[in-house]
Amino acid sequence: MASFLILFGISTVLVLIASTAKTSLLARIGYLDVGIVVLLAFIGIAIRQRDKSAPRYDISHQVAVYLFPVILVGMWLYRNLIDFNILLPGLAWRTYFFLSILPHGLNLWKFEQYQ
Repeated sequence: MASFLILFGISTVLVLIASTAKTSLLARIGYLDVGIVVLLAFIGIAIRQRDKSAPRYDISHQVAVYLFPVILVGMWLYRNLIDFNILLPGLAWRTYFFLSILPHGLNLWKFEQYQ
């Protein structure tokens, strides 16, 4: 789960940098982000496959309730600096993927704590 969160954080930072950059970034950064996305997909699938118990949707719902307003307020505060054509697609799939893996990751994290 830690590797998923670290890669997810790096990927999110890359999309934030790309959406606020004044000049076009190198294509290498885009390729790096695609590579991270592939790793995230494999790790996310592995997390989902390892979790055999019922997902913890209650905690995921609480995260979503607080996460969406924070994201929206942040976009509103920095609206003059952000290229929304880059930010919105990247942020949309990242948020969806994070919230779909979170219930399974929480189950695995709780299971590992008690062993």
